[in-house]
Amino acid sequence: MKYNVDNLISDSKDILDKLSDKASGAVSVSKAYIEKAQLRVKLRDMYYKLGKTCYDMHQNGSDETGNMKKLIKEIKILEAELEYAEEASGKPKECKFCGARNISENIYCSKCGEKLR
Repeated sequence: MKYNVDNLISDSKDILDKLSDKASGAVSVSKAYIEKAQLRVKLRDMYYKLGKTCYDMHQNGSDETGNMKKLIKEIKILEAELEYAEEASGKPKECKFCGARNISENIYCSKCGEKLR
């Protein structure tokens, strides 16, 4: 089969378009993963602050109820943002065997290799 220059250019453009689509898809998945990881870190920090505030309140006998309510409100907002981010990118699948969280596209657990349901 003989290719002429026009066919070669056309085929090359198609291949480059497909590669570009795959790359942009990978970038968006990576951004979503990073966003979820950042939200988890913020949430963990807020839980820490809430626990520290509660501990300090108990130790010092001070009334930090207002501060605790503010922290709880911020935690609820972060939890909602994380839930939205997980739903937008596909909720993680939890392995029934080892309990590891896997991305929604996985068929097998990335930790133990068990088939995900």
